[in-house]
Amino acid sequence: MLPLEEYTRFIKATAARLGFSYCGIARAEKLNEDARRLEKWLNKNHQGSMQYMENHFDKRIDPTLLVPGAQSVITLMKNYYPEKNKRTRVPKLPVMPGAKIITK
Repeated sequence: MLPLEEYTRFIKATAARLGFSYCGIARAEKLNEDARRLEKWLNKNHQGSMQYMENHFDKRIDPTLLVPGAQSVITLMKNYYPEKNKRTRVPKLPVMPGAKIITK
């Protein structure tokens, strides 16, 4: 069996090779503090049209309920709009204080 550090390096290298922008690995455990933040975020309707974010709250904050026996959670991110694809002549709009950003 490989040491934990080697598994971590392998997973992160594979994610990078596959084109992911980020790969994080965390212990699979209940997220009490994050649960409170997520609940406030949902109560403010910051999820926009992503209604599925409201489903299965208990499983969102405790991955072991989704996959019993899970020991780790691997998070991958993909930038769908990298800098090299951005148009250069598009004006940048300032973000107004108190403005809500809606994610779709």
